[in-house]
Amino acid sequence: MAVEFLPGNRLTLLRSGVEYFPALEAAIRGAQREIFLETYIYAGDATGERITKALCEAARRGVAAHVLVDGFGSRDMPAQFARELRDAGARLLVFRPEVWRFPFRRDRLRRMHRKIAVADGRVAFVGGINIIDDMDTPRQVPPRHDYAVKIEGPLLGPIQGAAVRLWNRVALARLEHRWRVSHPVPPHVARAGSQRAALVVRDNVRHRRDIEDAYLEAIASAREEIIIASAYFFPGRRFRRALTGAAARRVRVVLLLQG
Repeated sequence: MAVEFLPGNRLTLLRSGVEYFPALEAAIRGAQREIFLETYIYAGDATGERITKALCEAARRGVAAHVLVDGFGSRDMPAQFARELRDAGARLLVFRPEVWRFPFRRDRLRRMHRKIAVADGRVAFVGGINIIDDMDTPRQVPPRHDYAVKIEGPLLGPIQGAAVRLWNRVALARLEHRWRVSHPVPPHVARAGSQRAALVVRDNVRHRRDIEDAYLEAIASAREEIIIASAYFFPGRRFRRALTGAAARRVRVVLLLQG
């Protein structure tokens, strides 16, 4: 699969929850028409309460707020949060709810790990940070590092399109046909900066290797340095060969991994 990089984006790196959540909350509070939020974990802590409050306020002022959570990662999401969201008029869907009477079904492993937010088709967030207290506190032992990227510009088109498609797929599966989004807010794809960026989405059917292939393409084109930060690093043979090949051609390879 050829990755399509779009020029003209403004990308802002957000380091851990201490930078991400204020930016996300500001986008939610500034939204006027539509919000999509996807998360694997939606915790019942101060951060979850804070984001829930912002979403409820948005829904009450007429914003179409769509919240998609994973059935396993968010199994402990407080029922109170769900009630507050629905009472305010927000739409909450669960991706593959846990069915405890079938604990060993193989499809339990098919989870929704995406962490994406889109507000009014104008600003998006993509990264690894769930809706959970995740502050990179100085002198915290052990330190926690996670990142998100705030995106403005042409890449809003593919990001919003991916969010709408998954939302509609889950709405269909959950028999919530009235919640399907037929006419989303047109994404604001005007040039916003000077950075090139691409969205790569994988699934368990036709696009199982798309993200890996994008990594391999980037590694093959590297000339000076490769930095990979990952909490889960189990590289296959192709990936290992690509990294050792890069090192052999004198590219500096840096791996920041979970201890």
